[in-house]
Amino acid sequence: MARPIDRRTFLKRAGQAAAVAAGTPLILPGRGAGQGRDRLVVAVGQWGTETPFAWRSTQGEKPLWDCVYDSLIMRDAKTFEYRPGLATEWKATNEMRTWTFKLRPGVKFHEGWGELTAEDVKFTVEQNLKPDAGGGSAPFFRNNLERIETPDKLTVVLHFKNRVWEVASNFTQFVGYQNVVPKKYLESVGEEKAALHPIGTGPYRHVEGRQGDYHRFAAVAGHWRKTPAFKEMVIRRVPDPATRLSGLRAGEIDIGVVFGDYLDQAVKAGLRLHDVPNSACYWVILGGQTTADREDYCPTCPWAGDRSDPKSRENARKVRLAMNLAVNKKAIIDALWKGKGSDTPFSYYYYPFHKGYSTDWKIPPYDPERAKKLLAEAGYAGGFEARVNPMVMVYALDGPDVMEAVALDWEKVGIKPKRFPEMISTFGPKSRNRKSNKTHWVYGSPPFDEPILAWSRVLHSKGAFNLLVDGAYDEDIDTAMREFDLDKRVRLTQALGQKLYDGYYGVMLGMKSITWAMTRKVGGWQTLAYVPLETNYEYVSPAS
Repeated sequence: MARPIDRRTFLKRAGQAAAVAAGTPLILPGRGAGQGRDRLVVAVGQWGTETPFAWRSTQGEKPLWDCVYDSLIMRDAKTFEYRPGLATEWKATNEMRTWTFKLRPGVKFHEGWGELTAEDVKFTVEQNLKPDAGGGSAPFFRNNLERIETPDKLTVVLHFKNRVWEVASNFTQFVGYQNVVPKKYLESVGEEKAALHPIGTGPYRHVEGRQGDYHRFAAVAGHWRKTPAFKEMVIRRVPDPATRLSGLRAGEIDIGVVFGDYLDQAVKAGLRLHDVPNSACYWVILGGQTTADREDYCPTCPWAGDRSDPKSRENARKVRLAMNLAVNKKAIIDALWKGKGSDTPFSYYYYPFHKGYSTDWKIPPYDPERAKKLLAEAGYAGGFEARVNPMVMVYALDGPDVMEAVALDWEKVGIKPKRFPEMISTFGPKSRNRKSNKTHWVYGSPPFDEPILAWSRVLHSKGAFNLLVDGAYDEDIDTAMREFDLDKRVRLTQALGQKLYDGYYGVMLGMKSITWAMTRKVGGWQTLAYVPLETNYEYVSPAS
């Protein structure tokens, strides 16, 4: 493999590709793509495995499928607080071991699949109990759910084995995503066929699609929550940012994600920019930091170490700190993000709106000389090889550029990156199953109601994923999750946040805003606060 260009040249060229964005127009399916006033075309950079079911998918599918569904609990677009959705009310009894949801009457599934009932909710939740269910909430239900009762068609009663305060969060818009499916439909056509043509209750119904390319939707007239202003919508997967901007300029795309130098190009082309501020915490995931029963377990990896050996543990921490100090975060924020981000105080999954957020969590400074010294102290004066995947990730569309910038900085201190590009659609499942081959990659985290809810999914050895360090803080997580007093739980969460910060388990990069470009066809759009790539497409209004 040819040696990469130097970092300065790379940062200069990374945005210059925007100049080609006026090239060949993007061809969209169907009639006069993007031209009709009643048609909205949205271009996202990536989605995950393209699976619509909550028990199979992650937040990575949400830019594509959220419009088909309604959540039991919705969010206030400006505050992120809970609002009634398919459930008009919910409450906990029996010391939070029993949770009762009252459903909204008269809500209909698409294409004549009947009225939503408690049996549909029960069926949806129980799919998480399948041994091969890989959804983000699946471990929670498998570990805690005892049984579900449906005393009438609009009442769902969930009984848990123990006290659980976090039940509501698993049914919310965005982080919960237990999008309810019609039991009758799934049982009639099977999961594989239903995945290709999902049926929900949302403001848009699925019409057709081509895997990996596009999906077309039709507005649901008289939708109980919000009838979309656009009668038809196409969501395109367009990984190349120059192609997205080309489509926006040509009027073939109405809304598309833009970043880097494409921001200036979009403004010069007369497009309006729409920011979702502080919506993604970026860090580089350092693979191999998992448990002995996992394929990714790597006690000999310099950055992971052997947890049973205190000296190895301390040397690994020095290496991780060195990998942080080697990276020029300000150059990434200025040159790649074009100022649409900051080196805000940082600890993984902590956002400024969370209680317990500490302004003492400063991103490690750029100090390559100290990085070299730490590597030498840890026994790696000659450096080591590191496997990296410069891929487009759903919440880090600039992942290839950012990973390359990090890799070029690592080279300066003797770390030798080996690049193995792989699509998120294939790499994502490997990562979830701890089979990533100790690969490093760029991640942008979404917000949760509390950081501990994220950590129970991505740090716990029984969690759905490993996006930081696996199993090292199971006891801390369990202790916090068992605490029902919010103030006490905040203190426990903050203490764990400090441990994670002090451990330097990932390479902290900063907090980034997500920016969309919109044509003059679009009048306004109320996206969801703090959330990267949240859809709310039904709230897109046409220009007057």
